[in-house]
Amino acid sequence: MEDPICNWTPQLIVELIKNVAWPIVVLVIGVRFRGDVSAAIRKFFTRNTVSEVSATTSGVSAKFVAAKQSSETLETAGSNSVSLPKNMGIEAIRERHLQQKTEFSEDVYSAINTHLSALNISDPEKTELLMRELSLLQCAIRYFDINKVLFRSQFNLFSIMANNAGYIAKEDAHRIFISAKEAVRDGLLEWDWIKYIAYPVSNGLMSEDGDGYKLTPLGKSYVAFMSKNPQLVDDLAKL
Repeated sequence: MEDPICNWTPQLIVELIKNVAWPIVVLVIGVRFRGDVSAAIRKFFTRNTVSEVSATTSGVSAKFVAAKQSSETLETAGSNSVSLPKNMGIEAIRERHLQQKTEFSEDVYSAINTHLSALNISDPEKTELLMRELSLLQCAIRYFDINKVLFRSQFNLFSIMANNAGYIAKEDAHRIFISAKEAVRDGLLEWDWIKYIAYPVSNGLMSEDGDGYKLTPLGKSYVAFMSKNPQLVDDLAKL
């Protein structure tokens, strides 16, 4: 019996490189940086939990949510980063504009300027119009900051309060928390009621009121905004 002969044609060599070389490169990179990769993966899963896994024709995907509303996140979400500090003078404001402007922001600025000119209104009317527009923009940014960390069950709690003149008894609120905790199981395993309401209370969405809690103006406005944009509700963390 004759041994099979392999003809090393140029096409065969190219195919060999395509199918063998890159896996080897990936393996070498993996070995070289395995410590960093492992550390990164451990850090990621320490700070995050899988809230939803879905299988599609293109593969398997997972949604991750923060394992907890951490103090760092609370501080970031609670601060209104778009508001001008009361003690910021005109020079500081101009410097901030200079540092933060981009090519796109300049395009938007030009478009707004053109629009204002086309309205043919007085300067006081322009000022009033811009202040109204800016207030709506700052509110929207605040709402989106809240959405980064708020749980769906917490929003459901707000909705129940909104339908009850913005109020809920402590006993009823705690019962809702227990139901949410049982529904998500491990997701809120280490959470108690105090931890659960820490974010809504500390960020001014709700406040204690005698034997219950009430929605603040921010809380009521947030619920109203989300009610007008229901697609955003589904993006909240499934906890």
